[in-house]
Amino acid sequence: MLKKTLLLVSILLVFAQMGLAQQPTAPEGPSTTPPAVIGADSVLVTVILKHQQNKNLPEIRRILEAQGFWDIFPPQDVRVVSWTLAMGLGHIITLSVPAGAIRRLNLALENGAWGAFDTEIYLTYDYQTVWQEYIGRREDAKEDRN
Repeated sequence: MLKKTLLLVSILLVFAQMGLAQQPTAPEGPSTTPPAVIGADSVLVTVILKHQQNKNLPEIRRILEAQGFWDIFPPQDVRVVSWTLAMGLGHIITLSVPAGAIRRLNLALENGAWGAFDTEIYLTYDYQTVWQEYIGRREDAKEDRN
């Protein structure tokens, strides 16, 4: 698990340095939700904190409090874009992470969440505008055929 986390952090640093954290242009017309705003040197990261099925909620809370999870997560320069609880799975947290804060994010998870949750980390991007543009082009193509 540590090797996977370190590999992912390395990949995130490379993407951040290459400037691949750009968002697509916004589609015309109103959007139902605002796109995630991230800085030029930031990336979106989705963290999944999976519930460990052998622990009940009071046990998980005790571990998190003992390890100071709520004091160290998220790190101070990391912005929470969304935080969802999926029943039967756990917490799904999307974060805007400056390139220089990736190590701090990793340490916050290792020091605060391990033992209470199984962690998964994914490089993320906002797909809603891409989807809306595709649907619009598809509709235009249908109209052109008629």
